[in-house]
Parts: sequence; C-alpha cells; structure tokens
Amino acid sequence: MPWHPIAIHFPIALLTAAVVVDVIAVLRCRDNALHRIAYALLVAGTIGAGASVLSGNADAADYRQTPVAAAIQDHEDLGTATFLLFLMLVLARLPRILRPPPKVGKAWVWLLPAVVGLVLLLFTSYHGGELVYVKGVGVNH
Repeated sequence: MPWHPIAIHFPIALLTAAVVVDVIAVLRCRDNALHRIAYALLVAGTIGAGASVLSGNADAADYRQTPVAAAIQDHEDLGTATFLLFLMLVLARLPRILRPPPKVGKAWVWLLPAVVGLVLLLFTSYHGGELVYVKGVGVNH
C-alpha cells in the first residue's frame, strides 16, 4: 500500500499553520503563547515531513526505470530540502523554547527562513500534484 499519499497532507497543513501562527504571534507583539503553539505545529509538521520523505522514497521505487524517473527525483530532492530546512528551524528554535524568552525578543528572525520553507513546501506540493494529475504517477488506469 502506498503510504505517501496518505502521509503527505498532514505536514503540508501543519507546517503551513505553523508559519501562519508565527506571523500572527509577531504581529501581536511577540505573543509567546502563540510562538509555543507555532513551535508545536512546526515539530509535528517536521516529523510528518520526515515520514512523508521516507514513504515517498519507498513508493517511488517502482518508477525508477520509467520516463517519469527524473521528475520523481526532482520531487524527492525538493521534499528532502523542505524537510531539512524545517528540521533546522526546529533545532534552531529549541533553545528559545526551553529557556524563558527575553524581554525584547527577535522572533521575527525566524519568519524569513520559515516563509522560505513555506514557499519551498508549496512548490514541492505543486510538483507532487503535477506528478499525480498530469503524469499519472500512482494512478491506476
């Protein structure tokens, strides 16, 4: 059973929500409660992204010798880059979550890489959708 189509929707939703909640937290004058919620969403989404990368690599094995192999490899590379970027964000933000936040925080510093990650996530998702809906990968005829 292909797990990638099942697993992929969770990290897309969770990581998108994490970035949106972080933006709202910064606009609300560094609302620490919202930053913690955003971090929890980021962690859950990153775990889901890791599972999606692993399941996608496993599901793609049947397509290694087909005409769509190069497109699938591009999608895998984008997915791995997206996962690694969000994993770096999780690890970089961990010390700020573990210790009390300073009075004057620099929470906006996390927004730029998070927005870049979100754009990369959306591009990866679009590319995956093209594989399914245009090239017919994973579709039974």
